[in-house]
Amino acid sequence: MTVDTRPAVGNPGYATSSPELERWLARHISEGFGAESLVLSMLRSGYDAAFARSAVATAMGHRPAATAVQTAPRQARREVPVLFSLQSPSIRLYQQLLSDAECDALVELARGRLARSPVINPDTGDENLIDARTSMGAMFQVGEHSLLQRIEDRIAAVLGVPVDHGEGLQILNYKPGGEYQPHFDFFNPKRPGEARQLRVGGQRTATLVIYLNTPQAGGATAFPRIGLEVAPVKGNAVYFSYLQPDGKLDERTLHAGLPVQSGEKWIATKWLREHPYRTG
Repeated sequence: MTVDTRPAVGNPGYATSSPELERWLARHISEGFGAESLVLSMLRSGYDAAFARSAVATAMGHRPAATAVQTAPRQARREVPVLFSLQSPSIRLYQQLLSDAECDALVELARGRLARSPVINPDTGDENLIDARTSMGAMFQVGEHSLLQRIEDRIAAVLGVPVDHGEGLQILNYKPGGEYQPHFDFFNPKRPGEARQLRVGGQRTATLVIYLNTPQAGGATAFPRIGLEVAPVKGNAVYFSYLQPDGKLDERTLHAGLPVQSGEKWIATKWLREHPYRTG
Protein backbone atom coordinates (compact mmCIF):
# COMPACT_ATOMS: atom_id res chain seq x y z
CA MET A 1 0.00 0.00 0.00
CA THR A 2 1.49 3.38 -0.97
CA VAL A 3 0.37 6.89 -0.22
CA ASP A 4 0.21 9.98 -2.41
CA THR A 5 2.13 12.27 -0.07
CA ARG A 6 0.60 15.56 -1.25
CA PRO A 7 -3.02 16.72 -1.00
CA ALA A 8 -4.47 18.15 -4.17
CA VAL A 9 -4.19 21.79 -2.98
CA GLY A 10 -1.68 23.39 -0.67
CA ASN A 11 0.01 26.78 -0.28
CA PRO A 12 2.30 27.99 2.56
CA GLY A 13 0.13 28.39 5.62
CA TYR A 14 -2.94 27.21 3.73
CA ALA A 15 -5.84 26.92 6.16
CA THR A 16 -8.98 26.44 4.05
CA SER A 17 -10.68 23.15 3.32
CA SER A 18 -11.70 22.08 -0.17
CA PRO A 19 -13.52 19.15 -1.81
CA GLU A 20 -10.16 17.93 -3.13
CA LEU A 21 -8.64 17.88 0.35
CA GLU A 22 -11.69 16.15 1.83
CA ARG A 23 -11.55 13.45 -0.86
CA TRP A 24 -7.80 13.01 -0.30
CA LEU A 25 -8.31 12.57 3.45
CA ALA A 26 -11.25 10.20 3.02
CA ARG A 27 -9.33 8.01 0.57
CA HIS A 28 -6.25 7.61 2.75
CA ILE A 29 -8.25 7.10 5.94
CA SER A 30 -10.17 4.31 4.16
CA GLU A 31 -6.81 2.75 3.22
CA GLY A 32 -5.83 2.62 6.89
CA PHE A 33 -3.41 5.54 7.20
CA GLY A 34 -3.15 7.10 10.65
CA ALA A 35 -3.64 10.69 11.78
CA GLU A 36 0.04 11.41 12.29
CA SER A 37 1.11 10.38 8.78
CA LEU A 38 -1.74 12.42 7.24
CA VAL A 39 -0.85 15.53 9.25
CA LEU A 40 2.81 15.21 8.24
CA SER A 41 1.82 14.94 4.56
CA MET A 42 -0.31 18.08 4.83
CA LEU A 43 2.50 20.01 6.54
CA ARG A 44 4.94 19.04 3.80
CA SER A 45 2.40 20.46 1.31
CA GLY A 46 2.30 23.81 3.11
CA TYR A 47 -0.80 23.59 5.26
CA ASP A 48 -1.00 25.39 8.59
CA ALA A 49 -0.20 22.99 11.45
CA ALA A 50 -3.27 23.71 13.57
CA PHE A 51 -5.53 23.51 10.52
CA ALA A 52 -3.97 20.21 9.43
CA ARG A 53 -4.54 18.60 12.82
CA SER A 54 -8.12 19.87 12.95
CA ALA A 55 -8.92 18.75 9.40
CA VAL A 56 -7.55 15.26 9.97
CA ALA A 57 -9.37 14.94 13.29
CA THR A 58 -12.63 16.04 11.70
CA ALA A 59 -12.20 13.62 8.81
CA MET A 60 -11.54 10.78 11.22
CA GLY A 61 -14.63 11.70 13.24
CA HIS A 62 -13.09 12.76 16.55
CA ARG A 63 -11.76 15.90 18.26
CA PRO A 64 -8.00 16.48 18.47
CA ALA A 65 -8.02 16.21 22.25
CA ALA A 66 -9.96 12.96 22.42
CA THR A 67 -8.52 10.53 24.96
CA ALA A 68 -11.08 7.75 24.97
CA VAL A 69 -9.99 4.17 24.39
CA GLN A 70 -9.82 3.64 20.64
CA THR A 71 -9.96 0.61 18.41
CA ALA A 72 -7.36 0.26 15.68
CA PRO A 73 -8.40 -0.58 12.08
CA ARG A 74 -9.43 -4.15 11.42
CA GLN A 75 -6.89 -6.42 9.78
CA ALA A 76 -7.38 -10.10 9.13
CA ARG A 77 -10.67 -9.93 11.11
CA ARG A 78 -8.86 -8.93 14.33
CA GLU A 79 -9.52 -5.80 16.34
CA VAL A 80 -6.65 -4.40 18.39
CA PRO A 81 -7.79 -2.30 21.38
CA VAL A 82 -5.72 0.64 22.58
CA LEU A 83 -5.24 0.37 26.36
CA PHE A 84 -3.98 3.92 26.75
CA SER A 85 -3.04 6.82 24.50
CA LEU A 86 -0.96 9.92 25.23
CA GLN A 87 -1.15 12.83 22.83
CA SER A 88 2.11 14.61 23.67
CA PRO A 89 4.44 12.84 23.31
CA SER A 90 2.49 10.43 21.14
CA ILE A 91 2.51 7.04 22.91
CA ARG A 92 -0.03 4.22 22.60
CA LEU A 93 -0.26 0.78 24.16
CA TYR A 94 -1.97 -1.86 22.02
CA GLN A 95 -3.51 -4.93 23.63
CA GLN A 96 -2.75 -8.31 22.06
CA LEU A 97 -1.38 -7.05 18.77
CA LEU A 98 0.01 -10.58 18.39
CA SER A 99 -1.45 -13.86 19.56
CA ASP A 100 0.45 -16.14 21.95
CA ALA A 101 1.14 -18.52 19.07
CA GLU A 102 2.56 -15.74 16.90
CA CYS A 103 4.79 -14.57 19.76
CA ASP A 104 6.11 -18.08 20.31
CA ALA A 105 6.71 -18.56 16.58
CA LEU A 106 8.76 -15.33 16.38
CA VAL A 107 10.90 -16.44 19.30
CA GLU A 108 11.59 -19.79 17.65
CA LEU A 109 12.34 -18.09 14.34
CA ALA A 110 14.99 -15.95 16.03
CA ARG A 111 16.74 -18.53 18.21
CA GLY A 112 19.02 -19.80 15.45
CA ARG A 113 20.50 -16.42 14.56
CA LEU A 114 20.89 -14.59 17.88
CA ALA A 115 24.01 -12.46 18.26
CA ARG A 116 25.05 -9.65 20.60
CA SER A 117 23.06 -6.51 19.76
CA PRO A 118 25.16 -3.60 18.45
CA VAL A 119 24.46 0.13 18.30
CA ILE A 120 25.30 2.65 15.58
CA ASN A 121 28.49 4.61 16.29
CA PRO A 122 27.36 8.26 15.93
CA ASP A 123 30.69 9.34 14.47
CA THR A 124 31.56 6.51 12.08
CA GLY A 125 28.23 4.83 11.33
CA ASP A 126 29.73 1.45 12.23
CA GLU A 127 27.92 -1.04 14.45
CA ASN A 128 29.64 -1.33 17.83
CA LEU A 129 29.02 -3.36 20.98
CA ILE A 130 28.60 -1.28 24.14
CA ASP A 131 27.93 -2.08 27.81
CA ALA A 132 24.73 0.01 27.81
CA ARG A 133 23.02 -2.57 25.58
CA THR A 134 23.25 -6.16 26.76
CA SER A 135 20.66 -7.98 24.65
CA MET A 136 21.08 -10.70 22.05
CA GLY A 137 19.30 -10.00 18.80
CA ALA A 138 18.29 -11.31 15.38
CA MET A 139 17.57 -9.06 12.41
CA PHE A 140 15.13 -9.99 9.65
CA GLN A 141 14.48 -8.49 6.23
CA VAL A 142 11.00 -7.16 5.47
CA GLY A 143 8.85 -10.02 4.16
CA GLU A 144 11.61 -12.59 4.71
CA HIS A 145 9.16 -15.19 6.09
CA SER A 146 5.42 -15.72 5.71
CA LEU A 147 4.94 -15.12 9.44
CA LEU A 148 6.80 -11.82 9.15
CA GLN A 149 4.70 -10.81 6.14
CA ARG A 150 1.49 -11.40 8.08
CA ILE A 151 2.71 -9.43 11.09
CA GLU A 152 4.09 -6.58 8.97
CA ASP A 153 0.74 -6.28 7.14
CA ARG A 154 -1.05 -6.09 10.49
CA ILE A 155 1.33 -3.43 11.80
CA ALA A 156 0.78 -1.36 8.65
CA ALA A 157 -3.00 -1.62 9.03
CA VAL A 158 -3.00 -0.76 12.72
CA LEU A 159 -0.55 2.16 12.52
CA GLY A 160 -1.61 3.47 9.12
CA VAL A 161 1.98 3.38 7.83
CA PRO A 162 2.92 1.55 4.59
CA VAL A 163 4.88 -1.69 4.98
CA ASP A 164 7.76 -0.28 2.93
CA HIS A 165 8.28 2.53 5.43
CA GLY A 166 9.33 -0.01 8.07
CA GLU A 167 12.72 -1.51 8.78
CA GLY A 168 12.87 -5.26 9.19
CA LEU A 169 11.79 -6.69 12.53
CA GLN A 170 14.51 -7.04 15.15
CA ILE A 171 13.95 -9.79 17.73
CA LEU A 172 15.75 -9.20 21.04
CA ASN A 173 16.37 -11.43 24.05
CA TYR A 174 17.36 -10.14 27.50
CA LYS A 175 18.60 -12.52 30.19
CA PRO A 176 18.43 -11.69 33.95
CA GLY A 177 20.16 -8.35 34.46
CA GLY A 178 19.89 -7.52 30.77
CA GLU A 179 18.96 -3.94 29.94
CA TYR A 180 19.20 -1.13 27.41
CA GLN A 181 20.04 2.13 29.13
CA PRO A 182 18.22 5.41 28.19
CA HIS A 183 18.60 6.27 24.52
CA PHE A 184 16.87 7.76 21.49
CA ASP A 185 15.85 5.73 18.44
CA PHE A 186 16.03 8.64 16.00
CA PHE A 187 19.21 9.71 14.22
CA ASN A 188 21.14 12.90 14.93
CA PRO A 189 21.83 14.44 11.49
CA LYS A 190 24.69 16.48 12.99
CA ARG A 191 26.66 13.30 13.73
CA PRO A 192 28.27 11.93 10.54
CA GLY A 193 27.78 8.29 11.43
CA GLU A 194 24.08 8.73 12.12
CA ALA A 195 23.57 11.02 9.13
CA ARG A 196 24.59 8.10 6.90
CA GLN A 197 21.49 6.26 8.09
CA LEU A 198 19.23 8.98 6.68
CA ARG A 199 20.13 8.01 3.10
CA VAL A 200 18.07 4.80 3.17
CA GLY A 201 14.62 6.04 4.11
CA GLY A 202 15.06 9.35 5.85
CA GLN A 203 14.64 9.93 9.55
CA ARG A 204 13.07 7.36 11.83
CA THR A 205 9.64 8.63 12.84
CA ALA A 206 8.40 6.08 15.39
CA THR A 207 9.07 2.80 17.17
CA LEU A 208 6.83 -0.17 17.91
CA VAL A 209 7.98 -2.58 20.64
CA ILE A 210 6.06 -5.87 20.77
CA TYR A 211 6.40 -8.01 23.91
CA LEU A 212 6.84 -11.67 22.97
CA ASN A 213 6.69 -12.98 26.54
CA THR A 214 5.94 -11.77 30.05
CA PRO A 215 9.10 -11.78 32.20
CA GLN A 216 8.79 -13.03 35.77
CA ALA A 217 9.96 -9.63 37.03
CA GLY A 218 11.40 -6.43 35.58
CA GLY A 219 12.03 -5.54 31.97
CA ALA A 220 9.60 -2.61 31.64
CA THR A 221 9.97 0.01 28.92
CA ALA A 222 10.61 3.30 30.73
CA PHE A 223 10.24 6.88 29.53
CA PRO A 224 12.16 8.73 32.27
CA ARG A 225 11.41 12.27 31.08
CA ILE A 226 7.65 11.80 31.48
CA GLY A 227 7.65 9.32 34.38
CA LEU A 228 6.06 6.46 32.42
CA GLU A 229 6.82 2.74 32.62
CA VAL A 230 5.13 0.18 30.39
CA ALA A 231 5.02 -3.36 31.78
CA PRO A 232 5.98 -6.10 29.31
CA VAL A 233 2.92 -8.30 28.73
CA LYS A 234 2.98 -11.02 26.09
CA GLY A 235 1.28 -9.93 22.87
CA ASN A 236 0.98 -6.25 23.83
CA ALA A 237 2.87 -3.54 21.95
CA VAL A 238 3.90 0.01 22.82
CA TYR A 239 4.13 2.58 20.02
CA PHE A 240 5.81 5.96 20.33
CA SER A 241 6.36 8.66 17.73
CA TYR A 242 9.22 11.15 17.94
CA LEU A 243 9.01 13.10 14.67
CA GLN A 244 6.58 15.91 15.38
CA PRO A 245 4.32 17.56 12.75
CA ASP A 246 6.67 20.58 12.58
CA GLY A 247 9.62 18.30 11.82
CA LYS A 248 11.24 18.63 15.24
CA LEU A 249 12.36 15.54 17.17
CA ASP A 250 10.66 14.94 20.51
CA GLU A 251 13.36 14.29 23.09
CA ARG A 252 10.72 13.32 25.65
CA THR A 253 10.77 9.93 23.92
CA LEU A 254 14.07 9.11 25.61
CA HIS A 255 13.46 5.51 26.70
CA ALA A 256 15.09 2.50 28.27
CA GLY A 257 14.63 -1.22 28.62
CA LEU A 258 14.84 -1.65 32.39
CA PRO A 259 16.86 -4.58 33.79
CA VAL A 260 15.21 -7.97 33.78
CA GLN A 261 15.05 -9.02 37.42
CA SER A 262 13.90 -12.61 36.98
CA GLY A 263 13.34 -14.85 33.98
CA GLU A 264 14.05 -13.48 30.50
CA LYS A 265 12.48 -10.98 28.13
CA TRP A 266 11.77 -11.34 24.41
CA ILE A 267 10.66 -8.39 22.27
CA ALA A 268 10.24 -7.56 18.59
CA THR A 269 11.09 -4.02 17.51
CA LYS A 270 9.87 -2.27 14.37
CA TRP A 271 11.33 1.12 13.41
CA LEU A 272 9.40 3.32 10.98
CA ARG A 273 10.90 5.78 8.50
CA GLU A 274 9.79 9.00 6.77
CA HIS A 275 10.19 7.45 3.32
CA PRO A 276 10.32 3.93 1.85
CA TYR A 277 13.21 2.08 3.44
CA ARG A 278 15.74 0.80 0.93
CA THR A 279 18.96 -0.95 1.94
CA GLY A 280 20.25 -1.85 -1.52
